[in-house]
Amino acid sequence: MIALAIIILFYLLAALIGSILPANQSWNSPDDGIELFVETNGLHTGIIMPIRTDAHDWSDLIRPEHMTDPALYGSHILVGWGHAGVYRNTRYWRDLRVSDAASAIFGSDETLVHVYHLTYPQAYPHYRRSLKVSEVEYRKIAAAIRARFVLNDAGLPTPSRGYGKDDLFYHARGHYNAFYTCNSWTSDVLRQAGVRTGRWTPFQGGVMRWVPEKAEPTLP
Repeated sequence: MIALAIIILFYLLAALIGSILPANQSWNSPDDGIELFVETNGLHTGIIMPIRTDAHDWSDLIRPEHMTDPALYGSHILVGWGHAGVYRNTRYWRDLRVSDAASAIFGSDETLVHVYHLTYPQAYPHYRRSLKVSEVEYRKIAAAIRARFVLNDAGLPTPSRGYGKDDLFYHARGHYNAFYTCNSWTSDVLRQAGVRTGRWTPFQGGVMRWVPEKAEPTLP
């Protein structure tokens, strides 16, 4: 028990240090860039993006016909990546199952991309912060996210039921473990694009601390 407590303590300490140390420290958000949002439900983080901009169009990959009600296909999407069992069964911390937690800690290749459809403007219950990125940075963000989707022979992803009518899961690539979590992924996507974020952020707080603190955004 003492050894386990020490391991957990070192993990938490490393997570704190990793979330404080910045990557891309000199990055500045452009005033006239594309507005994105980083959100958290207290467990998972994700990135909110417009479905269509001059820089990138998601509609070839994320289709209205994937939804049981295509009318809910919105103007924006909230995208996250994570462990399949945790994602499907753990919408909030109170839902976490021991079997899913163990699989997530020790590692699994069973991962999912989670997509919520949002319409601007709309009320949304989760905490979020806004940031602007350049078109070049946004294309890098989009490319990193697209690379996670598992595609069939027709070049399309396979959707499956989400929590409700406005969200879906898609089979994904990547290995999830205690050192590369859904929150690590969010920061990794931003870091690859050159956006300032923490060096290692396994928890949602480490992600959110680096998103610029601005006035309450209007989207979604």
